[in-house]
This record gives sequence, C-alpha cells and structure tokens, in this order.
Amino acid sequence: MMKVSRLALLGLLLTLVFSSSIMAQDEAPAFVVPLDHAHAPFLESYNFAVAQGATAEWRKMEGVAVDAVNNKLYIAISEVGKGMSDGEGEIQLAENPCGAVYMADLDADMNISALAPVVIGGPYDESDSANPCSVDSIANPDNIFVDSAGALWIGEDTGEHANNMLWKWDGVELKRFATLPAGSEVTGLHISANGAVFMNVQHPDGVNIYPYNRGTIGIITGFAATDDFESIDVPSGNAAHVVVVAGGDYQVLGRMGSPIPNAIDAARLGQLDMADGSMDICNNPDGNMYLPVNEEGTQGYLYTNYECQPGGMSKLYISQNGDGVWDVIEGENVDLTAVGGTWNNCFSSVTPWNTGLSSEEYPFDTIDAEWQDNYTAMTDYIGTQANPYDYGYPIEVMPDSIGSTVVKHFAMGRFSHENSMIMPDAKTVYQSDDGTNRILWKFVASEAADLSAGTLYAAKVTQDGDTFHVEWIELGTGNDAEIAETIAAMDLGQ
Repeated sequence: MMKVSRLALLGLLLTLVFSSSIMAQDEAPAFVVPLDHAHAPFLESYNFAVAQGATAEWRKMEGVAVDAVNNKLYIAISEVGKGMSDGEGEIQLAENPCGAVYMADLDADMNISALAPVVIGGPYDESDSANPCSVDSIANPDNIFVDSAGALWIGEDTGEHANNMLWKWDGVELKRFATLPAGSEVTGLHISANGAVFMNVQHPDGVNIYPYNRGTIGIITGFAATDDFESIDVPSGNAAHVVVVAGGDYQVLGRMGSPIPNAIDAARLGQLDMADGSMDICNNPDGNMYLPVNEEGTQGYLYTNYECQPGGMSKLYISQNGDGVWDVIEGENVDLTAVGGTWNNCFSSVTPWNTGLSSEEYPFDTIDAEWQDNYTAMTDYIGTQANPYDYGYPIEVMPDSIGSTVVKHFAMGRFSHENSMIMPDAKTVYQSDDGTNRILWKFVASEAADLSAGTLYAAKVTQDGDTFHVEWIELGTGNDAEIAETIAAMDLGQ
C-alpha cells in the first residue's frame, strides 16, 4: 500500500519540470528531471530504478570488497531493519540491529546471481547498555577489505559496541585485531598489495587521550595483513581511549586540524575553504586510497576523503623508511573546484589502473522542493547556487605534475554512493547505496580501465530463506560528457 502511494506521488511530482515560473520568486523550484528524459537513468537513478522494478528495500548498505583470487564479492549491511524487516516487499528478514556481511560468487563474466550472509552480527541484548551487540561478533559492519590470502577484514561503525573494532575473518574464525578510542568509528580501511593496513579514526570523543581527541589518518607498522595474531581483549580503562592493535603499532600519519607537511599554502588536514574566505575543519577522515609509485609499494600518494558537507580530500606523499616507519614528505588538500566541489566523501577504493575512486554519499532527493535550502553549505562553499545534480557520483582522482586530476563519473549514476568496487576485468563495478530503502547497483564500462561511459544496472532480488537471487535490470547506457552537458544546461530558477 505504501509503495503504491509513493509511486503515485512520484508521478505527480515528475510533471513539475523546471517549474519555477509557477512558484513564488523566493521559493525553490521543484527541480526534477522527468523519467522519460534520456539521462534520467543517471541523474534520477534511484527514482528511475524504482519505476523499473528494482528492489529498494536495503538498509544501510556499506562497503563492497572483492576477493580476486577466489572470485567472491562481499557487501556489508550495517543494519538489517526497516524495509528489510517490515514483512513487506521482496526482502523479509528478521530484524538484526547488529548487521551482517553478505557474499556472492562471481562468474566468468564478473556477474553475481545470489547473495547470502556469511558473517552475522549479534546476538542483540538491549539490557546491555554498553554493548547491546555481542562483543564476540561484529556490530554494524561498514568498511570491508579482502587481503591477498582471501581473508575478510571488517571495520565497524556502531553505537552498539562501546568501542568500535576491526576484525579479520578467514572463512572459519573471526578475530578482533583492533579497538578504537571512544566515540570513533573505523574508516579508511585499505590493504595495499604488500599487505600494509591503513585505518583511520573518525570523529573520536574530545576527551580521549592525545592524539585521539581528533580524527586521525593512520597505518599499522611492523605488521602485514597476512601475518598471524591473537585476538585482543575488549578495552577498558585508558585502553578505551586510544587505538589498540593485535600486531605491530598504529602510526598516525595525520591528525585533523594539524598542518600538512610542506604544503605550499600552509593548509591543514580537514580544511575546507569557503568562497568568502572563511574556513572550516572536517573531523571525519574516511576512505583511504593509497597509490604506490614504486614496485615495492613503499612510496606513494595517500588520498583521504573528508566525510563532511561540503566534502573534501587530502593528498599526502608518504615513504617507508628503513625502520619500517612511514615519513610524510609533503601534501596538500585536493583542489576540487574543477568539479564544483564534492559532497560527503565517504568510503573509497583503488582502481586496477592505480587511481583513487571516492564516493559522494547522501545527495538530497530533488523531488524535495526545499533542495535549495539543503544545499546552502555547498552554495556557501562554491560561492554560487549549487546544482543538486552535480553531486552524488563516484569521483576518480590521480596525481599530476601540479596537483591532482579529479573527474566525476556521471555515467555511473547519481545516488547515495558509499563505495564503488571495480572487478578484475577492469570494467564491472559493484556499487553500494547507503541509507534506508536503497538499491544495489552495477555499472559495466564500455571500455576496460575507462569509467567515463558504460551501462548502469539495478538489482531486483527474490528471497529464498536467507539467500537473495539477483536479477539485473538494465537502466541505460551513457557517457560523462553528454550527461555533464545536460547538467550545465539546467535553469536553476534564479
């Protein structure tokens, strides 16, 4: 019943195309690309996919990881609730506030046809105020990554554990590798080809022990992801206010608000410069993208997302010295003006061709007539009225001789991008969609190692017990250049 009313409302709103002329001058126009527009699959991706029959019931879809050796795909579902557990639609599961990680087999064409849970959080005990989700398992999985031995690493973003944790699952045993300071979540999980584990501390409590009273960018030294270790205890006392790891040491590469070494503009990590000259500091370091420049992987560029609104990104050149410690040689905040700024840069990945792929999360739905007010922060940042259709995409970034080249990939669809993970064929990309009642996406590039054009798909699932069989609905084929022209030609009603 609810779905019928939502579609009816959507149909009514879609008749109001660029309709500022029928509204008061001081009222934001209803700003909707109609679903019969050639670029609707890419600009109104969510609404278009729903109209085509895609399953829009997933709750808190987070990280995506690929096991290229064993041909498996993993997707983190932070919480099984709301549309997944309301007893309606294609997904009808028992509620699990602790979440789960799902796995799918990849066929020879890099396609998946079924998803099933493999690591399940809980059980949940609401009487335990500190740790409602059992501390012996995951709670609200978020960042995930597969190491070279095929083990799955799982970082938490949870209020159901007093301290968030980083886990390793080898297919049999789940072991606790790290615990984070109070109030923080695990972000920036990335494992390089040589086994170096990157991990950030996002939005920690201000009463933690220095340097963990601000967000940090970091790496584990003296340890490789494939090394064995003993599971560590749940922290107490001072240990609850620092990073504790089971092997090696956690090295802070950068702390939000601190000066970036040898930055030509004296910039600080997390710094967001507004058009009027004012400045803000984002305390939410998120996805890490390490791009090595030598075969050993001991030198390279580390890009880190700032998960704020507006968003941002830093670039540090780091080098491992003879003692195994990493030196931060120089860095800068990435200039994002060429793409009109970015929004809520979340998790990330590294492409097979050694570029970074950031994600814009939570763009505002343009069927909301108040979209103009919602984008006030972005308008203040760029100094002109922000266009909502400029935000909600994957962003490819790579170093160049004077800074970084930054490209938004409009053809990959506009929605709440959490993570885009490219398969070994360098063409197929699985994309997660964070929020409530969201969709699983797939993009297939027209050419390998080129994300500027391709075909976008949305998943329709059929449930069989706790397994979901996946049917892919083709939404459309497009390219960045033509979609960008459509966005640029829009009248914002000013």
